[in-house]
Amino acid sequence: MADFNYLEFFKEEIRNENAIIRINAVNKITLITSALGPTRTVNELLPYVIQVVQEEPLCNDEEFLFSMAKQYASLTEYINGRDELLVAPLEHLAAQEETVIRDEAIKSLCSVVEKRPSLVPEYVVPTLHRLATRADFFTARVSACALLPTAYRFASEDQKHGLRKAYTTLCSDDTPMVRRAAAHRMRDFVAYLDKADLLADIIQVYRQLSQEDTQDTIRVACVHTSLVIGRMFTAEENRQHTVSVIQDAAQDRSWRVRLTVAKNFDQLFEALSADVMADMMQAFIHLLKDNEQEVRKEAVRVIEACLNLPVPLTNKQLQDFILPQFQSLGLDSAQPVRAALAQVLGPVTKTLGRDITQRQLLSLISDLMKDEFHDVRLNIVSHAGLICEVLGVDGLVHSLLRTIQDLVVDNHWRIRQSVVEQVPKLAKLFGVEMFQSKLEALFLSSLRDSVHSVRQAAILHLKEIVETFGSQWTVEHLLPKLVEQYSQASGYANRVTTLHVLPQVSGVMTADQIVQFVVPLLIKATKDTVPNVKFCACRMIMWMMENHNLGSTSINSIIKPTLLELEHDSDIDVQYYAQRAAQLCP
Repeated sequence: MADFNYLEFFKEEIRNENAIIRINAVNKITLITSALGPTRTVNELLPYVIQVVQEEPLCNDEEFLFSMAKQYASLTEYINGRDELLVAPLEHLAAQEETVIRDEAIKSLCSVVEKRPSLVPEYVVPTLHRLATRADFFTARVSACALLPTAYRFASEDQKHGLRKAYTTLCSDDTPMVRRAAAHRMRDFVAYLDKADLLADIIQVYRQLSQEDTQDTIRVACVHTSLVIGRMFTAEENRQHTVSVIQDAAQDRSWRVRLTVAKNFDQLFEALSADVMADMMQAFIHLLKDNEQEVRKEAVRVIEACLNLPVPLTNKQLQDFILPQFQSLGLDSAQPVRAALAQVLGPVTKTLGRDITQRQLLSLISDLMKDEFHDVRLNIVSHAGLICEVLGVDGLVHSLLRTIQDLVVDNHWRIRQSVVEQVPKLAKLFGVEMFQSKLEALFLSSLRDSVHSVRQAAILHLKEIVETFGSQWTVEHLLPKLVEQYSQASGYANRVTTLHVLPQVSGVMTADQIVQFVVPLLIKATKDTVPNVKFCACRMIMWMMENHNLGSTSINSIIKPTLLELEHDSDIDVQYYAQRAAQLCP
């Protein structure tokens, strides 16, 4: 292979009529550069590639140009530090008409700059000014907008004023697409500005674009920019420059702009400080009452995020501004809005405390638990434990408990599962007597649910309940009920479920209690007529022997003979698990 000409081979490949061969050749250009070495790559390969990109027919092959734009960034490793040679060809591609080619060229150029920031003052800044002032077609100016944040970050101090001036010119460009591109890059650009430069040169442009009449995407971009500016300014500066922009955006004629404010209200709250956002609560009420259901939904959802901030919404702000809107939101015609309200009520009740929740929210919570839309019921039920902790037993028994009991047998299995997941919290809250009288029968019925996920949730959460109520309650009260549920009259799936419960409840029992109360049920299960029950019993016996010291006497006299008998069972799975369990016997 010593006399093989790699460069000629590459030239033939990219001149091939087959597009797939051309693209594959470009995508593997680093293999050619490795073979040629840095000197030949710089002197022969790069000039050739730069030339063919600008000549017929490849200058019109968009897929080829896109691949070249992508691969230029990878050449930095193979040209011995001559990264400046890549700037001009990437500038050419950044002015192409096709968007993906321009975007990839700018991405590659930024990648090169990140590796060699020293290129910016001498090569990248002049490139940016050329792109920003090209009048023949707007695409070059769009690319200039994308390049500006990276160029400004690494530019020399005496160049930065010119870059800020170039940016303000792009923001007032006659072409809407250029103004839009400039607005979308504004938040990245201002992040690298000093506050003094921001106030002197850019803040007026920010205010101007926030009033842009023709494109709502520009006003959306200004909302995102407000997050960055808000963190840089003092409270007084925010009141002067950013608050009015956000207030106007919250009542913008375009629902997309209002939606952006609603989605980012928690970040705005954090960025602008609690003092400034006190002035914004009226705008937030407008979002909660918005004509568009998507805006109302996001405004409701963001309440929880606002409560989790380092400096959260205050109790007073909740009561004065947000709580009065809850009754109308609870009756909202849009189901997603009611579902979002149900989702945030748990954290809201925790913040407000028992008295206000009981006075102002209890009826709303009860109504949402009975909502016709299952997602609403599901969302409120997922916070049932938290809400009940806030209300306490006295405030709960006669109001919500009956509703929770009804939801355990809801038509939708996800709601039944969610209630089951809340029962351990309720058990701690209620105590033994109330749990037994109000919830126990319904919870145990979940072990016989027709949906496996509900049964599985009941199995897993029973462990928390027995840990709450202790060993004596488990042995004297719960185990007899589980044994009663294990009935030949019920379906085999229910018997398997009962067997899966036993490891969960055995955690609070002594080894003697397990031998006395649990092992007999497992031995009985090994005599079942259904193979699934028998091998499940074998697996549970294995688990008991691995996790509890059952004693050699009980194992040899009760368990081992049963397992040896099952090793000759007609079902191969039963044989397998019986043999595995028997191996654990001493």
